[in-house]
Amino acid sequence: LLSDKRNNWSPLMVAACCGRKEIVKRILCSSLWRKINITQKSTDGETALDIARQRNEYKIVAILEEFNNNQAETAKKYAKQLN
Repeated sequence: LLSDKRNNWSPLMVAACCGRKEIVKRILCSSLWRKINITQKSTDGETALDIARQRNEYKIVAILEEFNNNQAETAKKYAKQLN
């Protein structure tokens, strides 16, 4: 998934919009070795969480909320699940 530069969408936002749960998890896992800004806003002022909520992607909403609450532990958990 590529980012959408016109709307300032990150790959995380695109994955959340498309309902790609496994890609969302992989992106969040990468926070173990690089900084992930899950609060980045699009040109419309929306975050990946906002986009997932608007699209009724409840599983992705839960994943992003869990990551918001405990980034390191959540990233480790998903890394184990994906490997």
